[in-house]
Amino acid sequence: MSIGEFGDEDVVGRVLIVDDEPTTRSLLRGILARRFDVVTASSGDEALASSREHLPDLVLLDVEMPGLDGYETCRRLRDIGPLPVIFATAHQSLEEHLKAYDAGASDLVTKPVTSEILLRKVGLAIDKQRHESRLAAEKDSLQKMAMGFLSSMGETGSLLKFMRAGVACRTHEALAEQLVAAARDLGMQASVMIRHAHGATVLTTSGSPSPLEQSILGQLSGMGRIFQFRSQLVVNYERVSIIVGNMPDEVTAATAAGRLRDNVAILAETAEALCDNVDMRLTSMRRAEQMQIALGGAVAAVEALRDKQMAMLADTRVLLQELTDSIEKSYSWLDTSQAQEKFISAAMHQSVQRILTLLAAGGDDLDGRLAQVVDALRQSHDGGELELF
Repeated sequence: MSIGEFGDEDVVGRVLIVDDEPTTRSLLRGILARRFDVVTASSGDEALASSREHLPDLVLLDVEMPGLDGYETCRRLRDIGPLPVIFATAHQSLEEHLKAYDAGASDLVTKPVTSEILLRKVGLAIDKQRHESRLAAEKDSLQKMAMGFLSSMGETGSLLKFMRAGVACRTHEALAEQLVAAARDLGMQASVMIRHAHGATVLTTSGSPSPLEQSILGQLSGMGRIFQFRSQLVVNYERVSIIVGNMPDEVTAATAAGRLRDNVAILAETAEALCDNVDMRLTSMRRAEQMQIALGGAVAAVEALRDKQMAMLADTRVLLQELTDSIEKSYSWLDTSQAQEKFISAAMHQSVQRILTLLAAGGDDLDGRLAQVVDALRQSHDGGELELF
């Protein structure tokens, strides 16, 4: 319903009538009681006390009263709470009307009052105040939703940052450091434990853990998947445990507590999966290291084979030359003619030359192939660590 669109029964509220004249109070009560819950006060002090005890929806206030006048009473009512105030005054001057508005009045009626006008103004003022209160509540709710959304976006960014950094981790210690950094980004006071083949890595958001903290983490790791006691939250997976020591109150900050609990569970589950990734990296790195050692041995073996083959060719040439020289020296006691010596020497030199030619051709081909193998092995060996992920 828009402001101003109401019937006699549409607006119901509590109206405080403040006037030092009993007759006027009775008259105004008679008019307003048809639609509103009416209470009265005979002075400004009594009106303030009544408003502090139970804040009315509207105050109908006389201007001229003994003690606190209407203007001062209105100013003090504004300090109690945001409630509409309508002055009932016999003054007609612009100056008096401006004084009423300066004091904080929402509206005014002139005495003697007209019942329908009074009812309409009171109803409109209460309806307007309620409408403004609803708008303020909706604005506050939207602001909280926006802040929650922005906070959630920031938390999601921290989780994604951890996932990206965690995938690149090569050791469980590095993964634990990234996990602690993510917990710190999310506003947690946390301790983390990652269990692996060589023991356990324990870190906290405040630095290195004490022996007592490590012992407590080890004991709490067997308390089930999720365990909470007051402000302490424990989340356990097979290889990852996280303890948060600053959980929000479940009663006064249920939304924040639920969101933080979800984030801790996501961190733990993600870290659990990343532990397997680190294990595969370490296994691959060990295999790559073994492969590098094997490649180094293969390079040395092929180079030795190549050197041995070259030495064998050289030794063969020397032996053939020595054989030729030995045969030629034996001519003197073989009693051969000069023609026979020339024939034998020519045949022998021709055969030796063919042998050397074949050995040279085969040796060059084998040497070239061995050189290619050595170069390929050296490139693999000098390529550094094999990156498998």
